[in-house]
Amino acid sequence: MVAQKLSWITLLLLLCQHACFLSARRAKTSLVCEGGSAHLSCDVGYIHVVSANYGRTDHKTCSVGRPFKQLSNNHCFEETSRRTMTVRCNGKKRCSVFAVNSVFSDPCPWTYKYLQVSYECHPQRHSIACEGTRSVIGCEKGVISVHHANYGRRDLGICPNRFVTRSDCYFSQTSSLRSRCDGKTSCHVDASNSVFSDPCHHVYKYLEVTYSCILLVFLCQYALGLIKVIKANYGRTDRTTCASGKPAHQTSNIRCVRGSYLRTMSTRCDGRKSCSVPAVNSVFSDPCVGTFKYLEVHYVCVRKDALRINQISASDSVLPDPVTASI
Repeated sequence: MVAQKLSWITLLLLLCQHACFLSARRAKTSLVCEGGSAHLSCDVGYIHVVSANYGRTDHKTCSVGRPFKQLSNNHCFEETSRRTMTVRCNGKKRCSVFAVNSVFSDPCPWTYKYLQVSYECHPQRHSIACEGTRSVIGCEKGVISVHHANYGRRDLGICPNRFVTRSDCYFSQTSSLRSRCDGKTSCHVDASNSVFSDPCHHVYKYLEVTYSCILLVFLCQYALGLIKVIKANYGRTDRTTCASGKPAHQTSNIRCVRGSYLRTMSTRCDGRKSCSVPAVNSVFSDPCVGTFKYLEVHYVCVRKDALRINQISASDSVLPDPVTASI
């Protein structure tokens, strides 16, 4: 097998999904008892909610002065808590959310609950385009990776207008912006109802986008070196890679493999000195919905006359030593 012959010169490159997690970030936590208000903030970057639950999972938290019958149920989960927090906070520098039934609904009546939130601050770019104008996002270096997008209104002070009457108009456009912009160096999108439909009639809206510029480069730096991809997978084959801060259910599927990704990577990279490929669903499709994935690529740098796979041997490599890159 070619891959076995070249194992000593194979480069292993691991790229986390959406590739904005290029280094481990320490998650922040917020815990507030029922009736209080959770305050999330980022001095640098923008909020990304990792996990959230409005309910109760132990007997001690927020228990002072409470009868035991209000604390006995420690299997109280509100499944929509993370989405509620995501809608209200993702992409903002700070947000406040009341820990009350009217916001989260009541997952366990007669139990005294609390809201526990884990979040990270991602150093991303922020773009606002008022309704009727054009959003222009771009990267001087690297390619776009959209983190969050909303066409609606979450703030009364942004794009003020006489039609501004409410600030709870949320209509996620994250998937739409990713399909339009991920992997590009620049992207133009009109902030209009004709593009996104109208999520809240008679409200003056704006398009809000947070994104990163990612440098996902497969590189052969030697004069005669050209890329030859040997193996590639976008998915998950273990529980530890790109798992920092992720809930267990997003890393438990370790059989997320699809054979067609070698062709995808080969088409984009073979025969080039460098190539840039974002680890996103819009490029590879989604092989396992709900699983946090990573792109794993094995490639070698070979001489031009050895590009055909049947001709490659260890002596064809222009790399003098084995190299491992993990991003």
